[in-house]
Amino acid sequence: MDIQVSENNMLPCIEPDFKAYINPVQIRRMSRALKIGFATAVECLNKSEDIIPEAIMIGTGKGCLTDTEQFLHSIREYNETALNATHFIHSTYNQLNGMIALNRKISSYNMTYVHRGFSFEHALLDAFLLFDEGDTATALVGSFDEMTAEHFTVKKHWGYWKRELINSLDLIESKTPGTISGEGSAFYLLNKEKPLTEAISITHVSTLFRPTSSDIEEATDKLLADHSLQRKNIDIILSGNNGDRNLSESYLFFEQLFPASQVLFFKHLCGEYDTATSFACWLSHRLLQTQQVPPYLFHPEAETKIYNKGFKYVLIYNNYTDLNQSLILLSRDN
Repeated sequence: MDIQVSENNMLPCIEPDFKAYINPVQIRRMSRALKIGFATAVECLNKSEDIIPEAIMIGTGKGCLTDTEQFLHSIREYNETALNATHFIHSTYNQLNGMIALNRKISSYNMTYVHRGFSFEHALLDAFLLFDEGDTATALVGSFDEMTAEHFTVKKHWGYWKRELINSLDLIESKTPGTISGEGSAFYLLNKEKPLTEAISITHVSTLFRPTSSDIEEATDKLLADHSLQRKNIDIILSGNNGDRNLSESYLFFEQLFPASQVLFFKHLCGEYDTATSFACWLSHRLLQTQQVPPYLFHPEAETKIYNKGFKYVLIYNNYTDLNQSLILLSRDN
């Protein structure tokens, strides 16, 4: 996997050739976030052998920031008169859902979740609920979030980002307050039924709001009990540790619950943003599918426990601003 390195505390998306996914006439009217999200969704559907999803669920923490900022600036510039409606229309959170549905002529269930650090997790949980009801067999679940220069500056004043500039690959070794910003989009076509071939399953999703250490341990034990697992069965802990000293204690506590598991990291590759767990799901899928662990996912001082054996379970643990914490379990089904 090609990785991107940054030294200015921002990790932007690597953008594809949008003309391969979007009509040139539409491109001119679409903001960057819409183009990235739409291209990601189309790429996912193109790989799905023409399966038309029966539902669409998308999570986003901030939506299309560029259009939102442009609309707010125009309100000030024109004193709330003669406003361009385009930026307002494109700033709505469900704009991407509508574009995907219109493009693929999908007229079924369509939902957008804007729940900060739980946005992607709640989209996943919605798919689980639809599957349990029995009327839906396939669902397109995804996320998108962008970072703008203006929003980066605002959050920098609030203390979200590191004061010093660091190399993004050094993030997991950092012991200072703050982190680096990121952005991204990921989409998955989920199927209720296991295919005949080998597959990767999202086995469990749970969310915790402002949990104590005992709450986290209780949720972990429930997860394991619900799936007849023991702590030693979890091969990999994919940690959302973002190098922020203020959050390191919670990550260390969680890692110590699984002394036999290999701890890996992902936010030095994508940065911190509301729906970064969608990137973690993609990375977990890749790890389980290839059964290979790139060396840049390890902490430089960590003992490697996973190289000489196959693995079946990856547990993602994420702590977003110490408020939204989540657990996502993926497994490889033979």
